[in-house]
Amino acid sequence: MKKALLVALLPILGACFKKEIPVEKPVSDAATTQVELGGNYANQIYYDLETNSILRQNNREVWDLAFEAGDNGFHILLNESRIMAAALSNETDITALTSDAGLTYTWDFHTGNLDSTAIGDWQSLGKVYAIDLGTGLSGANLGKKKLKVVSVSTTEYQIQFADLNSSTIQTFTIPKSTTAGFTYFSMTGSGVLKDIEPEKETWDLVFTAYCHVFDSHTPYSVVGVLSNRYGVKVQELAIPFAELKHSDIVESAFEDRINVIGYDWKTYDFDNGTYVVSSNRTFVVKTVLGRYYKLRFVDYYDQNGVKGAPKFELQELIP
Repeated sequence: MKKALLVALLPILGACFKKEIPVEKPVSDAATTQVELGGNYANQIYYDLETNSILRQNNREVWDLAFEAGDNGFHILLNESRIMAAALSNETDITALTSDAGLTYTWDFHTGNLDSTAIGDWQSLGKVYAIDLGTGLSGANLGKKKLKVVSVSTTEYQIQFADLNSSTIQTFTIPKSTTAGFTYFSMTGSGVLKDIEPEKETWDLVFTAYCHVFDSHTPYSVVGVLSNRYGVKVQELAIPFAELKHSDIVESAFEDRINVIGYDWKTYDFDNGTYVVSSNRTFVVKTVLGRYYKLRFVDYYDQNGVKGAPKFELQELIP
């Protein structure tokens, strides 16, 4: 079943040329915007709806781990744009783990629930993790590391890490961000902090490749939109974009999961070898500042026919 699923989904990341697909006429009062992730989806783009602008953009390959901020924060995210995975070992001494044989890898779950991360509640376990660094932009596997989180306080994490089969252990202090939701880190060399995410009260959506776990055990790279878990909520309404009004919003229908918009606002046309955008799907985003915007996608290609360039219409809903 896994092989069949992967074959069916393979074109999600495949190269293709654009075939013109007719879409609904744009709404005159709506802003039309396009962001470009690149043909190999190298970019992660943080977006603010109020200003209809990109706040920050980074290459998705440059970071490995994201450490939760906040006084009580302890969760650690993997870079799921590379399909990174973690496996819990029985070792408490990082030097004792030299192989991942017999270990079971898992992935952060795509809904963004912090209680469903691959590393999980490391505090109660005190064990060493094997870390699969996933796949780089070239398609090559980036190797494996081992990680032990030694401690966390209100201001920082203490970690140990190394190549999986190495006895040369690196130690690093990860400061908790005072403005962003997470502090980002690369296990390259002796370790490098990365400035990735904007201040958590300034952005609404991130356009990125990410990992969707099918059937709870089959990870696959998809390309779409995730929302800021710190205050942004999204709902989808079965009302045409042009007709949707503020009074149509159902406050109780907003969802906390970060992948409500997700990736499936587009589908792959096997006959024509192109992506087709479902322009009849309308999302309402309650922004981090509490304002309401309706959004729909109208294209996935740039003017040169290169995929990975979502174009969308955006309009504020005012009572």
